[in-house]
Amino acid sequence: MTHRSITLVTCALVGLMALVLEDACSSVKKADTRAQDMAEIEKLHRLDVVATQRGDFEALAEGCTDDVVRLQQGEEADIGKEAIRAANDRHKGAHPGGRVLSYAPEIKDVTITDGWAFEWGNFTGSWVDAPGGEVKRIRGKLLRVLKKQPDGSWKCARAMWNTSE
Repeated sequence: MTHRSITLVTCALVGLMALVLEDACSSVKKADTRAQDMAEIEKLHRLDVVATQRGDFEALAEGCTDDVVRLQQGEEADIGKEAIRAANDRHKGAHPGGRVLSYAPEIKDVTITDGWAFEWGNFTGSWVDAPGGEVKRIRGKLLRVLKKQPDGSWKCARAMWNTSE
């Protein structure tokens, strides 16, 4: 093999190795980004559970984008955070002594792509409309679209649910 051939082969191997290392580093970076995104999405999930169980409608609204859309079974669409706050206030006013006893979402899948996350799952819950009232139970399905915020947190941009029973 000539000196020129050895140089060409060496350059080709170095180039190939650089591509392999770049791909490996890219895969590690994507895994780190996904882990960070999932940690932030889990924070949003915890906010959803804690705020729902406390009946803290303001905290629930803060977990939403300003242009959020909420689709609920048998209701008109709530478009925007202010519309959701108003609907929550009407619900609270209609059931002044009511409270949530339990709420347990079970997220089955989260897909993250380009600053958006799509998730679906099931949930169960129970509540009373008034102190000492009859305990009511619910089972349902949910579908949510989340949007990554500039600070790295996630907020709900679209939410939809229906009952299973």
